[in-house]
Amino acid sequence: MIFAKRYENLVFDPETHQINDVICGEVDFRIRQKLVKVMEWFSQPITLQCSRYDKDDTEETDAFTYACEQFNEVMERPYIQLPYPFNTYHEILSNWCAAFIFSVAELQYINLFEKEKVDFSKALNVCLEENDLPWRILEGRMIKIDAQQFECDLKTKALAQMHELKDAEPKFQSAYTELTAAIDALEKGDYQATISNAEKSYESVLKVILGVNTGNANELTNLYTERLLSVPSTMTKTGFKTGVLTSLPYIRNKSGADHGAGAQEVVISKPMAKLAVNLAAALDTYLIEEYAARAVVEGNRT
Repeated sequence: MIFAKRYENLVFDPETHQINDVICGEVDFRIRQKLVKVMEWFSQPITLQCSRYDKDDTEETDAFTYACEQFNEVMERPYIQLPYPFNTYHEILSNWCAAFIFSVAELQYINLFEKEKVDFSKALNVCLEENDLPWRILEGRMIKIDAQQFECDLKTKALAQMHELKDAEPKFQSAYTELTAAIDALEKGDYQATISNAEKSYESVLKVILGVNTGNANELTNLYTERLLSVPSTMTKTGFKTGVLTSLPYIRNKSGADHGAGAQEVVISKPMAKLAVNLAAALDTYLIEEYAARAVVEGNRT
């Protein structure tokens, strides 16, 4: 089932059946042109067998053109047609919604040889990524990879939990402020400050949970591991500490975010800074949820 059929209720208004592509949203015309241009690049020549009874009854076409024609057949309506000699499928398809373009791309993938399928997917995914569209074609199927929404949800949850706790535990104010500062610095492009504040929020959460006022990330993580860490029998405390809990301190310590770059200039990329913020949000959330769960258990005991 092609994209437009899988998400039919999100591509067409259920009552009027007019096109209302809420699944893909508004995609700029120039971006749609770029996507369709990539598809045209992979107009692999193909020969169609028109009659199952006559092997000589064939038709020469290409993978892109045939996918456009197949789309019309599947949709049972000639959305993509050539009313004028000077029009091309590229011009016509670019004017339709992204859902139609994705549908034709899925059909085109099927029409390609195996090697072409790989190259087609890579080229299309590069175009999608460069134009910040949260979709990728995987094994001929358009899949939403909404990293921004995932990151937003992760940060929102961590901040919400800290905001809720800081009234009862004022020391959580520092962690809340530092994680907020990390997010702000990321948006401003100050990646050193991003990593520094992200790691500080992690330290602040540990200090509150451990009831201490001093200590660096490694010291605090060691103390947490000894006193409070509980892991499944398939893990070891040391392994969890090394593989998980010290991931953010490692980035901070090795990126030069807080200690200076020395003689060698250190360039921190945006993806690295985003990773630090996401790690801080995830680790802070984990520590706070464990903290809350222990509080419930201890409350039940009393």
